[in-house]
Amino acid sequence: MFKADGQFLAGILLAFMCTTMGQAPPGGKPTGGGGGTQACTNPTCSSPPCIASRLGDVGCTTVDGVETISHEMKAKGATISSNAHIYGAFEAGFSEQQKSIIEGWGCTDASVVYDTQGGLDISIAEKKVAHACNVELPRVVGNNYIGIVGLCGGHTKDYHFHRSLECLYTQTGGHSPAVGNVAQYKLFGKREDFANSKLPLLDARGAHFGPTPDSNGASVYHYHVQDSAPFTVGCVGPTADNKLVSVAACRALDSTNCDGVFVDVHIGPNTIVKYDRFCPCFDANGSNSGINIVELPALSTTKISCTVSGTCANNTNNPSSSTPIQDGQKSQSGSQSGIISASATWTPLGTLLLMMSRAITTF
Repeated sequence: MFKADGQFLAGILLAFMCTTMGQAPPGGKPTGGGGGTQACTNPTCSSPPCIASRLGDVGCTTVDGVETISHEMKAKGATISSNAHIYGAFEAGFSEQQKSIIEGWGCTDASVVYDTQGGLDISIAEKKVAHACNVELPRVVGNNYIGIVGLCGGHTKDYHFHRSLECLYTQTGGHSPAVGNVAQYKLFGKREDFANSKLPLLDARGAHFGPTPDSNGASVYHYHVQDSAPFTVGCVGPTADNKLVSVAACRALDSTNCDGVFVDVHIGPNTIVKYDRFCPCFDANGSNSGINIVELPALSTTKISCTVSGTCANNTNNPSSSTPIQDGQKSQSGSQSGIISASATWTPLGTLLLMMSRAITTF
């Protein structure tokens, strides 16, 4: 069985030529999470593309930052030194070990959000907690930022970033400055051109080709922070023939994690997200399910940026796309890209057809 558009076959070739970088243990998805305080280790990727770690360093910061509002162990004004960990989009899971932290978010019964498997991106995890505990996340209470991660995008004693990194750079001028290294590539802030309100058009890795402040006008593959998952790094490097990576190719490369085994995540009274744990390949609608993939705009244009108030409508890096998904919201094609109404009726035949469709996409 194969995909008629040929993207899947290209993805298979990608997978065979890849070098693994922090891949999940054979036979399963990542489990557990590290503790203590350790130095960041920038991974290597000798033969791109490479699979990035799901619960460890995908890169390291190269500049200092200052926390702008207190969160957990970081007080307002605290310095976040360079060479801090940059992690991927996913949280490691919640259990009784995090009981006091969860209660600090406002949950009267922490157990309602226990999920030892983890693998949800930070934004979906916050929506799940907010719904289950009937609280607003994230939110500001007095001088404290309440959320799974702080305003700067990181947390815990062994501080690591998952998203944002906004305290590491100032959004002025043109192209955002570099904030980190991802193997041999660089990670920049989220703007392609701040003065002209332009955001980058990114591939399924979270990167694109274009000039940077330090490339002397040359077009180089580089990453940008984005407001939606994968936030920083999906996987590492372009295709083996040095091109942008489609969602289908991304899924084929990381087939261990993008395995089509879904969990239903309740994020609203009538909204369930079909979610593929630890899969870093998100389409233009922000779905990682692989169902009715809406390809990222970067794959169908020679442009490298879009205007925030105009052509960024389909770009997941658009700040407006990080707002909560509304109950029953549909994709542009009119189908539910991994989002279904809780009142929807799924017959055994319908489920079978869904799984057959999923198998055709990812076999």
